[in-house]
Amino acid sequence: MPNPSFEERDGCPQFYPDLDGVCKEWISFRETPDYFHYCSSVCGYNNQWGYQEPHSGLAYAGFVTFFKNFNSREHLGVKIKNQLEIGKKYYLTFFVSAGFNNGPTNVVTNKIGALLTTYSYNDPSGILPLPNTATVYTNTIVTDTSYWIKISGSFLADSSYTYLILGVFFDDNNIDTLYLKNNKPPEGSYYFVDDVCLSTDSVYATTWTSIENVKKQNPITSYPNPSSGILKIKSEYFIEKIEIFNSLGQLVFKEQPVEKLEHEINLTHLPTGSYNTRISNSRETINNKLILNNQR
Repeated sequence: MPNPSFEERDGCPQFYPDLDGVCKEWISFRETPDYFHYCSSVCGYNNQWGYQEPHSGLAYAGFVTFFKNFNSREHLGVKIKNQLEIGKKYYLTFFVSAGFNNGPTNVVTNKIGALLTTYSYNDPSGILPLPNTATVYTNTIVTDTSYWIKISGSFLADSSYTYLILGVFFDDNNIDTLYLKNNKPPEGSYYFVDDVCLSTDSVYATTWTSIENVKKQNPITSYPNPSSGILKIKSEYFIEKIEIFNSLGQLVFKEQPVEKLEHEINLTHLPTGSYNTRISNSRETINNKLILNNQR
């Protein structure tokens, strides 16, 4: 599989969508799937669809599986290095996590899967009919917004397939949806995707962990985590901005400017729980999870 965990890139994603031309090998097939990388302050881990860290490495992609517009779907795909051999059995695995925020991302679906084809297609407006079939897919609604869920399956190649495409390939009449209640009416469903493996080896496909040697360089560090409310921050370059978001994506703390290499913030006024930090220095922005155990 080329670029199986979306690590290889040309530049840093700066806007939505920013998959084509930035994430190597992967392209948009239907509508506008997205690319996320820790280097980006816009398309990073705390993004417009929710918050998620990669299953491995520093990057992942994402796509719409349902929206209030009829049959709205996003598909992304990649050209396989070697075309599949007819009659041979293949094993496919990939990981997804549902997006969720305090806005329109509040629905989850089933039928997330992969379609193998002998051709590519480009449907930016999503006007082509959906095939209502897929090579591998799950009938279970994937509801987890915190952890990565493995989707896997096997198939006998009945054609010399050259493309692997990810998404939901069934129309609204052939999928199930579930509303994750927030303060908005049900609108749309979005999934993050990472670590795609296609192999003739079932054991390899099951145990494959993608990249093993990518090391995240942290020019910004924050500690302790979990924290009792006092968070210390160190940076190789001057800290410019500190933002803390709650689990609903709401901004609950902001300090700007800071203009220090080392800084300490007091979060004892916030309730115990899980938060997301976004800390920027003069070079880049780092997003991380933070657990607060405030004793008040």
